[in-house]
Amino acid sequence: MKKQVCMVIICLALLVSSIGIVQIPTQSGLIRESTQSILSIALPLERVYGQDLSQEIWSDITETSFENYVRIVTENGSRWIADPDHYSEQNAEAREYFAEELSRISNGRIEVEIIGQYQSVVGKLPGYFAVDAPALMIGGHIDSVREAPGANDDGTGIAAALEIARVMSQYQWPLDIYFGAWNAEEIGLRGSREVADEFRTRDIELLVYYNVDMLLVPDPDDRTVLMVYPEDFYQTGQYWADLTVQMSKNYGNDIIEPVISTEFGAWTRSDHISFIQNGFSSSLFAAESGGNNDVWYHQSTDIWNNPAYDYAVATEAIKSIGAAFAFTQARAYQMPTTHDISFNLQPDQERSFHMTITKETIINVTSRWWSGGATYRILNPQGTLIEEVVFDNSSPWESSLVLNPFVSGQGIYELNVYNHRGTTTGIELSVSYESDVDSSGTYDSHEFWFDVSLFSSDQDSDTLPDAYEMILGTNWNSADSDLDLLPDNWEIEYGLDPLNPSDAIDDQDGDSLTSLEEFEYGSHPFLVDSDNDKIPDRWEIDNGLNPSFDDASEDPDNDQVSNLDEYLAGTDPNVPNAVPLEVIIPSAILSGSIIALVVVSLFVFRKR
Repeated sequence: MKKQVCMVIICLALLVSSIGIVQIPTQSGLIRESTQSILSIALPLERVYGQDLSQEIWSDITETSFENYVRIVTENGSRWIADPDHYSEQNAEAREYFAEELSRISNGRIEVEIIGQYQSVVGKLPGYFAVDAPALMIGGHIDSVREAPGANDDGTGIAAALEIARVMSQYQWPLDIYFGAWNAEEIGLRGSREVADEFRTRDIELLVYYNVDMLLVPDPDDRTVLMVYPEDFYQTGQYWADLTVQMSKNYGNDIIEPVISTEFGAWTRSDHISFIQNGFSSSLFAAESGGNNDVWYHQSTDIWNNPAYDYAVATEAIKSIGAAFAFTQARAYQMPTTHDISFNLQPDQERSFHMTITKETIINVTSRWWSGGATYRILNPQGTLIEEVVFDNSSPWESSLVLNPFVSGQGIYELNVYNHRGTTTGIELSVSYESDVDSSGTYDSHEFWFDVSLFSSDQDSDTLPDAYEMILGTNWNSADSDLDLLPDNWEIEYGLDPLNPSDAIDDQDGDSLTSLEEFEYGSHPFLVDSDNDKIPDRWEIDNGLNPSFDDASEDPDNDQVSNLDEYLAGTDPNVPNAVPLEVIIPSAILSGSIIALVVVSLFVFRKR
């Protein structure tokens, strides 16, 4: 697929260092904004870097698709397994379907393998980083007890993995994403133990694993899904629960309830425990809040079309996990976490935006608003007001800083905007803050998923840092990745695709010069007159002139006619022009008249 090159490298090229390596953007708002806009142009739509697609992923996950997956996986009956050699036909069919569907929905991009004696199925959507980096994972168990078709237990977990895979496989993400279907959960978490042990052997690093096991029965008095997290450091457990809360608050109906593991009686009864016991500490358990009311648990009535099942609440939980994955993948080197939001507020209407803070930081809120006033507030995780500012009049056209409180507590903060005036107000917001997701003590913007030295190294000496070549998809060991004789940095500078060899023979500006010829002659591939001297590049090249330098006033053949005039007259600038007869006769008459006048003047002077 044709990859459109991101203009971020053009802006970065302006920051070239003394050794010729493109410098990394700083945290200034201008550089951040320019970098993001350029990357959005340069990278193909499927390739994500420095762009938060959490809302898009949220929107693309649908209740209809999720429910359909639950139906397909569970409608044929129990998926029981007794041991590696004794299992129901439905168990085998479900595993086969999970594997084939992962491949189908991703057009073969998800790599599927069977792991262990219990034949658990694991799919990996590879990230585009060509170096070791952490991964994300969602999964559930594919088996059920003999008595039940297992729509809720755990068709929901399998359907959740498939639905998130369906949506997220439409993009190219920096980090790997795993999708798991663990077998033999009902007889002792055996399949997930095999996979967790294999992951540890392979030295796979998981940022987070969301284990989904039964979502369809919410508490009738509180329609929520529990996001149970391990008792550990904030970033190990609660952060990943809070992140799903943030997504549900910002985009949905606020249905996620974070719960610490010590307050959840069924904590040790599902597959996340297998991963925690193998060192994958950031493993969470997404579970229904109405477990005490789930009379269909392990019964023949656990069927996909049970009228008591609440697919809307379950779907929002899945949306929250998918959006959390996308948000995590948005991280960019030397850029703080940033959210851009716009909306309208009716009189006496308010809107809140939530953010999860992991380390002491300043929350910078810039905004512009029109047609009225606005009140801005920031509240801490306990709901206490930290800072408030009231504007009675419209803002200047340009955005201005309205709030910048220093905060130190971890948790979910709320930015609230209220229209206290009598007219509808339009609001544009940009919120930025630093984070420390891995609890390293260093801001995420100062480190990355891999060794940051790759942002300054340049193995092929093409002025593009190796890290950015990874992001763009170019070959960091070749200055011409697509072998079209156009250097990668030249193609990127002019908005061409360094991975598409056919653009070397394209004529982008219709001046009858291919991109390769434009490169060879130093002209601009998108301008008919690169040097803006009013002489077309093609004519300059055909006549041995320089299309990248303003030589319109020069006269290489010394015939007193400039290059521009030669072009306008259709003459050769390198061959002196013969003087036309109509120019010679008047000139001769004029010269003769002057001579006669001089002679007469001398005669008169002598007579006197």
